[in-house]
Amino acid sequence: MKRITILFAILFTFYMGFAQEEVAVEQRIEQSINTLQIYRGWDVHLLHNEADSGYRVAIVTNEDYAPFAFNVQLCNVKGDTLTILENTQLPRGTVVEVEGPMKFQRILLMNEATAKADQIIAVPCDCRFGNIFISRDADFHIQHYLIPDPDCGPGIEVWDRSKLTLDTISGTGNAAVKIYDKTDFQIVTNELNGKITLHKYEVTPGWHYHTTDWREIKSKGEDGIWFTTDHKKIWNNAINIEAGFGYRLGTNPKNADSPFLQNGTLSINFGLGTYFNFNNHLGLRTGLQMNVNKKYLCHQVSYEDNALVVTDGQGDYQRNTLSNTYLGVPISLNYYLGKQQTESFSLDLFCGYLIGEVLRTSNDPTLLVQGGFGWLSTPVDDIFNPWKLEVGLSFNTQHLGIIHGVRVFTNLLPEYKPGVTTDKFRSVGIELKL
Repeated sequence: MKRITILFAILFTFYMGFAQEEVAVEQRIEQSINTLQIYRGWDVHLLHNEADSGYRVAIVTNEDYAPFAFNVQLCNVKGDTLTILENTQLPRGTVVEVEGPMKFQRILLMNEATAKADQIIAVPCDCRFGNIFISRDADFHIQHYLIPDPDCGPGIEVWDRSKLTLDTISGTGNAAVKIYDKTDFQIVTNELNGKITLHKYEVTPGWHYHTTDWREIKSKGEDGIWFTTDHKKIWNNAINIEAGFGYRLGTNPKNADSPFLQNGTLSINFGLGTYFNFNNHLGLRTGLQMNVNKKYLCHQVSYEDNALVVTDGQGDYQRNTLSNTYLGVPISLNYYLGKQQTESFSLDLFCGYLIGEVLRTSNDPTLLVQGGFGWLSTPVDDIFNPWKLEVGLSFNTQHLGIIHGVRVFTNLLPEYKPGVTTDKFRSVGIELKL
């Protein structure tokens, strides 16, 4: 428990060093808006505020980027259309908040735009394009879509490779939804008293787009074949290549002549990982990981009769490393910080099984030894614990280039197999995540 407390203290200190106070650079729109148009580069948050007749539009960033944000042309108003302009100056994904009554005749997400809303209230629209139009490769997440008027009948279009998620749809009206080739459309909970008419379009020979299917969802909770209800998709549908390297220090044997006396351990991790997001603050990572550890021994040792034996004094260049490799499953519980979700803390556990252990001896580097330049490798057996259980705490960030986080970790099981040594080793390491 003491070691876990120390890990928390180290990570909290590290986070405080990188934490940046959020700054909002805002504009006020004191008029009615019927059309909202959003261009790419921002992470747009639509915040419903019934009491406010106008709209507040704000860039939410940290202190480092605040001077740049003041010089950004964020939006413009033409007639009754509010346009969030493309972000070309601040980091991609910088949060923009639009706060107001959220009653638009039309919402348009242009190519690659990203937005999420706590509530959208549909109003009658007399144009043929419908109330919500999502262009290619865009992503719109609406927590609650309300159709209060039975005569409203909003239309929704979701184009190629884009995504629309409605956590809840409710009200007394009807909705017509058009989805085009390779889209991801989901309704998590259907509480609409009216019906939802679905039209599916695909590219077919001789036609630009052609209707391939349509159906009506007439009752609450009813499922369609190509969209889901009452089941929220949490997997991000991606497999990522992940890596990291670190260094571990710990207690040494009480006997200075022990073959296990060491200067430290280099750890290297690489593997495949995938993520599950439960909500805006909690997520889970798992996958398959290979963990390689190289211990730098203080003594010159050899492997004799299934044991390590100290053999110091055989040459000025001689030294040893004792290595092991584990293959296992990492599991991390992530907690995301702030509105931009670019930082998080995670508690992780790695469970691995030993797949290899080897003793390497360095000789005179001018000599070739068994095809390797200056190194002799000797496989060893039954030195390390066949199981590894490791716990760690991480601070993860997107602001350090190729370094995506810092992790502090320790072992929960003995490093060596019972009977190999009577010493109990304790260690703490630090790792950079790539």
